[in-house]
Formats: sequence, structure tokens, C-alpha cells
Amino acid sequence: MSRYLRPPNTSLFVRNVADDTRSEDLRREFGRYGPIVDVYVPLDFYTRRPRGFAYVQFEDVRDAEDALHNLDRKWICGRQIEIQFAQGDRKTPNQMKAKEGRNVYSSSRYDDYDRYRRSRSRSYERRRSRSRSFDYNYRRSYSPRKYTF
Repeated sequence: MSRYLRPPNTSLFVRNVADDTRSEDLRREFGRYGPIVDVYVPLDFYTRRPRGFAYVQFEDVRDAEDALHNLDRKWICGRQIEIQFAQGDRKTPNQMKAKEGRNVYSSSRYDDYDRYRRSRSRSYERRRSRSRSFDYNYRRSYSPRKYTF
């Protein structure tokens, strides 16, 4: 019997991937255990930087098991990676964008405060600039002030 439960897919989820890791680096390391169909390193939709994880898909489940058994907790490109069988299917870029969009404002407890502060400061600046220009025009339309000492 297999050491790990054998899932229906042949993809591995690789966690803690270094930012400068390329798909070629992972293909070289994982390719020692069998033919690879695809290596996918997701990028953040807005920054275009790697998100810190990757997927490696093998042709055969047994090769994926061997790679999982031999590479889990190994150091690759300066980071100790963690590997597990991937859950579900690969997401399209639009699905990833939608998922990121939902989490943009809920990632930290300070986000609501920052959003409120930004919103309030904008309206305050608008109100303030209008009142200053109004005061300035008001003063110009009448005779100059007389200063008495």
C-alpha cells in the first residue's frame, strides 16, 4: 500500500517557494522523479510577482508520490519547501483575480481603519478647499480690509 493516500489528480502543491524561483528551477528538481506535464508558479495579478507557492503536475501519480516523499521539507532556492497533493483543479487568472479582490480589504484589522481614514481625508480636503476658495473670493469682492493698530 502507498505511503500517502493516492488522489485522482497528479498535481502537487508546493508551499514556501522563494520569490526568485522560476518554473525551470522546479522542473529541474521535480523532473528527477518522472515526466512532468506542467509547472505553474502563480503571480499576483496586480504586482506580477510570485505568490510563494507553485503547482507541479506529473504524468503518473506514482512519480508525484515519489517526489512528495523525497522533496517534502527539502531546501530549494534557499527555502525549505512543503509539498502536498493539490486539492481541486487549477484556477484561471480571472478566478485568482476575483479571489484576490475579495480579500484585498479583509486581510488585516487595520484595513477598515485605513479605508475610513482615506475616505474621510479626501472629503475633508474637498470641503476645505472649497471653503478656502469661497472665503478668498468673498474677501476679494469687497473692499480691502483696513488695518488699525
